[in-house]
Parts: sequence; C-alpha cells; structure tokens
Amino acid sequence: MSARTLPLLFLNLGGEMLYILDQRLRAQSIPGEKARKDEWTDVDRKRVMNDIITTMFNKKFMEELFKLQDLYSKKALRTVYDRLAHASIMRLNQASMDKLYDLMTMAFKYQVLLCPRPKDILLVTLNHLDAIKDFVHDSPGILNQVDETFRQLIETYSCLSDGEFQFIRQTLLIFFQDMHIRVSIFLKDKVQNSNGRFVLPISGPVPWGTEVPGLIRMFNRNGDEVKRTEFSTDGNYVTPQREGSFDLYGDRVLKLGTNMYSVSRPVETHMSGSSKNLASHAKENVAPNPLAKEELNFLARLLGGLEIKKPGGSETGFRLNLFTTDEEEEHAALTRPEELSYKVINIEATQEPGRRAELSRILGELEVAEPRPASSGKGEDLLALMDGL
Repeated sequence: MSARTLPLLFLNLGGEMLYILDQRLRAQSIPGEKARKDEWTDVDRKRVMNDIITTMFNKKFMEELFKLQDLYSKKALRTVYDRLAHASIMRLNQASMDKLYDLMTMAFKYQVLLCPRPKDILLVTLNHLDAIKDFVHDSPGILNQVDETFRQLIETYSCLSDGEFQFIRQTLLIFFQDMHIRVSIFLKDKVQNSNGRFVLPISGPVPWGTEVPGLIRMFNRNGDEVKRTEFSTDGNYVTPQREGSFDLYGDRVLKLGTNMYSVSRPVETHMSGSSKNLASHAKENVAPNPLAKEELNFLARLLGGLEIKKPGGSETGFRLNLFTTDEEEEHAALTRPEELSYKVINIEATQEPGRRAELSRILGELEVAEPRPASSGKGEDLLALMDGL
C-alpha cells in the first residue's frame, strides 16, 4: 500500500462530507426572523461549516496527516469523521452519521474509478479544495488554512511519477473494494446498478497525453515506423483540449470532485442485499489485532490535533437529520444490519507517554457501548463516539 494515500483520502472524503452537510443544512434552514430557538438558520449553517473546516484544516492536524503512513481500518477513519462532524454545534445520531459516511465513501469511490489517469486524483482533490474555499470565502483566516493545505498538497504530490500515482490509486481501490452501497443519485443517473456496483462508461475523453484508440503502429529495431493498422472501437472517444491546472487558482478541466448536490436533488441511500452479505464476510475479527498499537497511536495523533468546540453556556447544539423525516431516521437506526454498525471505542487521545502506553493495550479490553436510541430534539448529543476525549 502507498504511504502517501492518507491525505488524499481524508481531504476528498472530507470535501464530500461538507457538500452533503451544506445541502442538508440549506434544506432545513429557516429565515432568521422566522426561526424558533430550536430551528436552523443560515447563520447556524455558516457557523457549522466554518467550525468544521477550521478543525479539518488545523495546522497541527495537517502536519500529522501528511506524514508518511499506511492506511488503517475503515473504523479508525470513520471515528475521525465522527469527531470532525461534531466539531461545531451540530449533532448527528447513529443512523444519520451512517448515512453521511455511506454517501461520502461511495461518491469518492466513483470519482476514483472514473479518473482518466491516476494523477487526476490530485485534480479531484483540488476540486474539493476549491469548493471548500467557496464555503469560507468571507473568512480570510480559514481561507488561509485551506490555501496552506493546497500548497502542501502541491509540494508533496507534484513531483511524484505516474507509477507512484498508480500505486496510490490501487491503494484507494483496495480500501473501497467491498463497499457497494446504493445511492439514489447514482441509481437515477443509471451509473450504478441495483447491486451497488458502478457502471463505467466506454466513451468520453481519453487521458491527457494519450491518443484516441483505433490505430496500431509497428516499429523496427531502429525505432522507425514500418506499418500501421487501424481497428474499430465500440466507444466514442475524444481528445481532451488541455490538461487541468494544478495552480492555486486555475481551471481543473476535470469535473470529478465538484459538488453534485449544488442542484436540488434528494439525498438517499439504500442497502442492497449483496452489500449486506459482503459486509458480513468483511466483518472484522474480534481477536486481538497485531497492528493494534500502531492503529491506536495513529488515532491518538490525529484526534489529538482536533480541537473540538463544545457548546458553551446555555447553547447545547442543533440536531441535523439526513433523512426526510424523523421516522425514517429512527427506522434506519433500527433496521441497519448489525455488521454495519460501528462500535464505540473510548480512547483518551493525548500525547502524554502514560496515555500512549495505555493505548497500546486497549485492543484486548475494548468496551463496546450499546447503540443509543434515536431522539428528536435540539440540544442532545446523539452521537458521542469519543466520550473520553
């Protein structure tokens, strides 16, 4: 696995998370002068987005993220996003957080599959950063944080070879290979089958720097072309006009990674039968993991850099529902397959040596918390995966 994959995975999934939250917050916002105390306003939406982006692009957090390191389990990364999603006054319960993570992962998986060339994964990441900068365009301090991460991305990845980018792409596809969750947007656009697998196009632009297929050239030992043979193809291929820009401000050309929720569309997920079966086969072994120490230390380093703001005074937080109604959310929480539920791990993520030593022995003593019942009221922290932090 490539040790340079984690920053790209985190930033792209984080970008998709922000797209979804922005769409749902806008859908549930009430004009400020008409809103009751327990209802969302546009001011609340901007505050949530700013708080999450500030936390996501924290300087120390980014420095830790960009260190060479292997990817860890899906549960470890999921825990980071749970913490990140609750970096403001917003609260999600188990079912809504599951749905949010499903949408994030399937959207980025589709983008990785469609990338014309491995290096275009970097352009997808820059599209996410461009959209994130639009979210905070009126907050110069936060904007500078995002720009600093952009510069760090270019410094880290612009010098990599095509082979290294291919290695990164393979690592990402391995991470996503058992995830086949049906998403309504993809189903309606007929880019996803009913079993959750994507339909890849056989037409469209070819990768930058390549030619449209249909011609075979043969050369002699001196490198001189001696023969040409043409063949027909089933696809309708075109040559791209130009390469996407890797500058701070530029035309990325590639549209993958842009906000697909910018138009009014429903956001839904459905679990397919094949997904449930695959998930049960992929269920993690409860026996002690030999990589436990490394993974827990990884979590300690990442989460230690996240400065989560707790609602102060009488401010207790707003609940956000990613479903159409509270009843749908409660039903999803009750019917979600047990093997797809994420266990709760209490970790004291500090940098103290004693605490770090304690992390290394936690795996054999994990205490799994019972799922919290769904609730429907402002001010309740319905998801506290990291109670000890």
